[in-house]
Amino acid sequence: MKNKFRQYAVFFTMLTTLVLFNSCIGISMDIQMNRDGSGKLTLEYRMSKMLDNLGKLDGNVSLPSIPVGQTDWKKTVDRIPGLKLVSFASKDETRDTVYKIILDFDNEKALLQFLSPLSDTVLLTNEGKKGRLDLLVLDSAPSYDKNMMDLISILSADYKFSVSLSAPLKPGLILNDANGNSLTPMQSAKIVQSGKKVSFSIDTLDILELKNGLKLIFNW
Repeated sequence: MKNKFRQYAVFFTMLTTLVLFNSCIGISMDIQMNRDGSGKLTLEYRMSKMLDNLGKLDGNVSLPSIPVGQTDWKKTVDRIPGLKLVSFASKDETRDTVYKIILDFDNEKALLQFLSPLSDTVLLTNEGKKGRLDLLVLDSAPSYDKNMMDLISILSADYKFSVSLSAPLKPGLILNDANGNSLTPMQSAKIVQSGKKVSFSIDTLDILELKNGLKLIFNW
């Protein structure tokens, strides 16, 4: 059972590290936190069809395809107490396959277990109205040669990584590297504050160029 859980857990780690799939994926995650620690998480990700085909050419046809489907999502969610799969939808576009998943969580523990099943890449504290969420997006930049980076640049065009959080109090956002040092926003990075919601977005290629990684710290 533990090995089975780890198999599906790898997928969620992929969603926050991106580099495992050479940036050929766009991710948008919205977290709504309630005062009691419950909330809703909406996840939308688009996967390049070219990436899926390349994976099959590598001889990995027998392995579970990425992204996993509704059945795999349900099995994974069922293993986390306090987490519920509200809806799952997918659609094919010319370039990508787009997936949208909505989850309800009953408490902070369920959200934390969903976001970081394999490592301590996510920290979450919530005390009434106040709280903090640390999300390690990238530990360190991968080492690719120029030809590979040129290819990734072409494949990752228009893909973005974005995270937004709504909280009982007006949230703030701090950008750090993986070592906890303050990070100057990259050119494509955008932070938008609107009432009790703060959003962050960045081109996926720019994340791969951050030598010391990227950590998002939400405070409310």
